[in-house]
Amino acid sequence: MAKFLVRRFFSLILTMLLVSMVIFVVAEIVPGDVVRHILGQFATPEQEASYRKQLGLDRPVWQRYLSWLVGSDWLFVRPHFDMPLAQTVSAETGFEQWWAEEPDGTLVRWRMDGHDLIALRRHPDGSRSESVDNERWQIDREAEAERLTQFRDELVASVQLTAPDREAVVGHVDQLIHILRDDQLSDAELTAQIDGPEQALDTLLDLEAARQREALQTASAVLAQADLVRTVTALEDFVEGPGSAGQDERDWLAGRLGLLAAPVSRTRPELADELRQAASSLREGRVGDARGVLDQAVGPLQELAQTARDLSQALADDDYLGTANVLDGLVELSDPPDELKMSIVGRQLEEAARELTRHLPEFAVSLTEAGAGLAEGDAVAADAALAEAASILRDRGPVLARSAAVERGKVGRFFWGVDTGNRATLWQTQTDEDLWMRSLGAGWWVRQPAGPVEYIPLTKGLVRGDFGESIRTRQPVIAQLALRVRNSAILAGIAFGMIMPLALVMGLIAGVNEGKLIDRVLSLFGLVTTSSPNFATGVFLILIFAIRLQLFPGATVFTDPRAIFRNPQMLVLPVATLTLIDCGYVMRITRASMLEVLDSQYIRTATLKGLSRRRVIFRHAFRNALMAPITVIMLHVNWLLGGIVVVEAIFGFPGLGTYILTSALYKDVFAIEAAAMVMVILAVGTQLVADIIYTFLNPRIRYA
Repeated sequence: MAKFLVRRFFSLILTMLLVSMVIFVVAEIVPGDVVRHILGQFATPEQEASYRKQLGLDRPVWQRYLSWLVGSDWLFVRPHFDMPLAQTVSAETGFEQWWAEEPDGTLVRWRMDGHDLIALRRHPDGSRSESVDNERWQIDREAEAERLTQFRDELVASVQLTAPDREAVVGHVDQLIHILRDDQLSDAELTAQIDGPEQALDTLLDLEAARQREALQTASAVLAQADLVRTVTALEDFVEGPGSAGQDERDWLAGRLGLLAAPVSRTRPELADELRQAASSLREGRVGDARGVLDQAVGPLQELAQTARDLSQALADDDYLGTANVLDGLVELSDPPDELKMSIVGRQLEEAARELTRHLPEFAVSLTEAGAGLAEGDAVAADAALAEAASILRDRGPVLARSAAVERGKVGRFFWGVDTGNRATLWQTQTDEDLWMRSLGAGWWVRQPAGPVEYIPLTKGLVRGDFGESIRTRQPVIAQLALRVRNSAILAGIAFGMIMPLALVMGLIAGVNEGKLIDRVLSLFGLVTTSSPNFATGVFLILIFAIRLQLFPGATVFTDPRAIFRNPQMLVLPVATLTLIDCGYVMRITRASMLEVLDSQYIRTATLKGLSRRRVIFRHAFRNALMAPITVIMLHVNWLLGGIVVVEAIFGFPGLGTYILTSALYKDVFAIEAAAMVMVILAVGTQLVADIIYTFLNPRIRYA
C-alpha cells in the first residue's frame, strides 16, 4: 500500500505540472486580451502596453510560468538588488505585502514623486515614516553619456529654443557628458561633480512653465482619448488587423459606429448609411462584410479625427511651434466650411481647454471661444480665436521648450526596489519610453518622462504555497478561490449526499426488477433527467417553485460571505437541479451493473444452492455491482465542484465553476491555474478514494 500511495503522489505532481504547462500555453495562444478587458476599448495601444508592463505580461511566457511555479523573488528579482525581501500581512486588507528589509529590520517600499524617490518605511516598533530617499539612485554612465549626446544633437537642430537658451543648455549638457565619460571618478565623486551643471540647469527652469507644460501634456491626453479618435483607432485596428475580432470588440465598435452615424447623417448621409450598415454586419457576426464597408469609410473618418491627432501628438512631443501651426491650419477652413468637421473639432477644443484653465487661462479662453465658434458654425469668430491661441502659444513656446529641455538635459538615474503593488520595479528619471499613468484629476492617462519602466511581480511560487495574484482583480488568488471552493463544496456536498443514496437505491430496485413496471418507470425517469439540458432543468424549477409557487428563492444573492448560512433556502433549487441532472445517470449505471452481476456464474451457483433471493442480492450481488458506480460517483465529485458552471450561472451562485468561467473569459491565467490545481488534486484524490473503496468491496483487489 505504501508503494501504491507513493506512486499516486508522484502521479499527482506530474499531472499538476503537465496541466499547468498546458494552461499557460493555451492562455498564450487563444484569442483575447486581458488588458483590453480591464481597461476597456477606450484605452490607446500605448496605454495598453504600459498597463501590460505593469502587470508583468510583457515578460516571456517561460519567465511568467517559472515565476508562478517556483517564485520570482529569488529567480528573477535577486540579481537586480541585494536587499533581502520579506512578506508581511497587511492589517488593513489581510493580504500579504512584499517589502525590502534594511539591516536594522526596518521594512521599506518605494514610490516615485516627480523625480524624487520616496521611501515608505515600517519600523520594528510598528511605527511608519515617509521620506525622500534620493541617495539610492544609481547612474548608468555609458548609457547616459550616449543619451545626452543624442539629446545635444537635437538641441543644436531645435528651432523651439531661442539662441541664448540653446547655447546655455548645450553648454551644461556638454559638461555632464564630459563628467560621465571620466572613468576615473568613483560613484560618489561622479554624483558630486554632476551636481554643479545640474544646479545650473535648474536656474534656467521656469516653475510656472513646468506646470503649464504638464497641463499641456494632460490636454494632449484628452485629445488622444476623444471619442472620435478612439473610434477611428479601433476602426483602423479592425480594418487592418488579421483575422476576426473578438465579440466584445465587435459589439463595442458596432455601438460606436451607430452613435457616430447620427451626427454624420446631417451632412454626409452616404457615409452615415455605410456606418449603420457596418454596425449591423458586426452585430450579426458578418465580419467580412463589415470590413469591406469600413475599408471605404475609414478614410473620411480619419480626416475628421486628424486634427485632434495632430494637436495631441504635437503637444505630447513638446512641439509648441507645431501646435501653433496646426491651430493656424484650422483657421484656413474650407469654403464652404465642413460643418461636421467644425462641430467635432470645436467640441474637442473645448474639452482640452478645461485642462488648461488653471495654468494657461488666456490660452484656455481662446481655445474655448474657438471651440464654441466652430461648434456653432461661426467661422469668423473661430478664425479670430484660433489666431489668438496660436499667437499665445508662439509667445510662450520658447519658455515652455526651455523647461522641457532642462528636464531632459539632466543625468538620468535608475533604481530597483519594491513598489506598493508587490512588484520589483525599475524606476528611471529619464527615459525615451512612453510611460502612461492615470492623472489624479479627471482620470486621464498622461504621458510622463520619468517613472517606472520595468516590473516583475513578486511571487513565492506554487511550490511554496503562493498561487499568485489575479490579473483581473489584483488580489491574491487564494483569498478569492478559498471562498469559491467553500461555496461549491457546500452545494456539491449536499447534492452528493442526496444523489448517491437515491441513485444507488433506484438502480438496485430497477436492476432486480428487470422488465417490470417499476423498472420501466425508473428507467424512463433516468432517461428524461439525464437527457434534459442543465439550463432547462434549472429554469423549469425556477418557473414552478420560485415564480409560480413562490416557495424558494430563484437566485442566490450573496450580500456577505456567510449569506449561504443565514438563508439556506437559497440552496434548495440549485441542489434540486443537480440532483435531477445526476441522479438518473448514476441510477442507470447502477442498474446496468446490477444486471451484469445478476447474470454472472457465481450468482447462479448461489441461487442453485438454495440461498434466498434477498441474501443473494445483498450478500453476493450488491457489493460487486457497486464497482462500476463507485468509479462514476468519484468522477462526479470532481464534476460537481468544478463542472456545474451552467447551474451556478442560472442561480447566480458564486462557486468554483463560475470563477473558472470568468477567469477564462478574461484570460486571467493565474486564477485559472489555481482553480485547475484544485481540480487536479480533487480528481486524483477522488480516484484514490475509489481505489481504496475497491479493496473493501472486493478483497481480491490489493495494492502492493
